[in-house]
Amino acid sequence: ALFGGDYLPDIDSFVALEVYPQMIHMETPVYPSIARATGTSGRVVIKALLDQQGKVIDARVLVSSGSSILDEAAVRAAYKNVFSPGVQNGIPVKCWVTYKVDFKVDR
Repeated sequence: ALFGGDYLPDIDSFVALEVYPQMIHMETPVYPSIARATGTSGRVVIKALLDQQGKVIDARVLVSSGSSILDEAAVRAAYKNVFSPGVQNGIPVKCWVTYKVDFKVDR
């Protein structure tokens, strides 16, 4: 299998899938208290590498919120997200997914 075993797709590679991963559980990031106290909000775009079970094995900031503490909170939470696996040729494969995390201060 081309994408089986220890193969890790490059972050910029396009993996053609028959079934795209779906987020089953999205962990709500812990809103850093300093960010909440200062009214810091923003959107982080995360790119996460999933294994064949849909578990996040790598997570990176694709687009920063402009706040490193929000970015770091989103990355920490990413590892607790659960996805259905991506499927290629009827076999679950490792693949990257991209999703947004919004931090909004409730006033």
